[in-house]
Amino acid sequence: MNRRIIHILSAFTLILALLPGRLESVTEFSRSGGSAVDSNAIPEKDLPLTRKTPFDQEAFQQSVKPLKIIKRDSPVCKKSDDSSSVEFREVWGYLMRGEEKFFKGDEPVTDICYFSCGVMSDGRINTNVKPPVLPDLNGKKRRIHIVISDLTGYKLMHNVLNPRYGMRYKLISDIIEVSKKFDGIQIDFEAVSKKDAEAFHDFLRLVKLGLEPDKIFSIALPSRVSSIEGDAFDYNIISGIVDRVYIMAYDQHWSTSKPGPVASLEWCKSIIDFAKDIVPADKLIMGIPLYGREWEERYVKGKKVKVVKYKKISKGSKTKKPKYKKVVSTVKVPPRIEKSSRSIRSRNLPDLAYGSRAEKDYSINKGVSIKVEGKGFSSVLYCDDVKATKEKFVLYREYVDSVGFWRLGMQSPEMWDEIRIVD
Repeated sequence: MNRRIIHILSAFTLILALLPGRLESVTEFSRSGGSAVDSNAIPEKDLPLTRKTPFDQEAFQQSVKPLKIIKRDSPVCKKSDDSSSVEFREVWGYLMRGEEKFFKGDEPVTDICYFSCGVMSDGRINTNVKPPVLPDLNGKKRRIHIVISDLTGYKLMHNVLNPRYGMRYKLISDIIEVSKKFDGIQIDFEAVSKKDAEAFHDFLRLVKLGLEPDKIFSIALPSRVSSIEGDAFDYNIISGIVDRVYIMAYDQHWSTSKPGPVASLEWCKSIIDFAKDIVPADKLIMGIPLYGREWEERYVKGKKVKVVKYKKISKGSKTKKPKYKKVVSTVKVPPRIEKSSRSIRSRNLPDLAYGSRAEKDYSINKGVSIKVEGKGFSSVLYCDDVKATKEKFVLYREYVDSVGFWRLGMQSPEMWDEIRIVD
């Protein structure tokens, strides 16, 4: 027996020791107090955009006369009957902690990914989080999965995943403990380097071994269109460990990239073409974005600014303070181009106001695009409307019977008319 297998078995023994009674049956839990917000929750995935320089809508409107998007420029999906809606066995959706009010209860969503419990610097998570209280779906209880996440901490992930630092087993113990209150656990670690790939895969195996048999173990993975040597997010290896693989088929273009669609249909097709041959169809969930993105460039004039400094002119002593002289100088700040980006919720797309200079376009592949050129600025927006989103439903249904959304509350209400749950 090789050292790696021995190490895994010994680690599992440690987990059992940490969690007495782990194999006892678990009765259905009470979903009380679900509105509490974890102070250690990871920010929403599109927050890095809003942390940038905010879009100056007031200045924008001074240059461009507001005008509603004309409906004929952006095809509108009429409410569909059951014969035209796309059928799926499972529909997953991310629900931010603290945003339970955005979930109305009539959405055809079978599985809620409750986002999230963030991994802290000591490798622990908050195990006091409770499931939200949500209405049933057609008389059936929705499954709720707690998301354990870290999105940017490469160093933290290295320390947590490698057993020599003493954090891994504490995190696994916390995950198993919190799983008792949920229907499933999802791992969303997006900052795992190639050098930590093997440790990551061992970590996933240990979590799976420690979970109750009836718990669903899922993982969120970045999109891939081809194999990457040494990839920590290897679809083949990971799909052999977990129960569900949620592929985040979005962010084709992001806040600091050049402008473009968040998830063009052609790009999504290349992702599903790659994934379908590796991940079993009954495990594969294709993620769909409910947001778009806008990029802006604004010319900022150069100017002269005064800089005040204080120069020491005498040393101090035990009885006297040092003396300083105020020195004022003028510095010329050169002109520059300021770039910013913001996320656009799909539900807000019809209400966006732009001027008569706006160049609007629509395609099933790229969705709605709006380009604006003004004096000293330019703006480009890409966002899917209901029609473009439904094209993704149709595409994915050819290969899988499960889709998911980032994130609930961002969608146009009419989108739910285009999807249906079937057993």
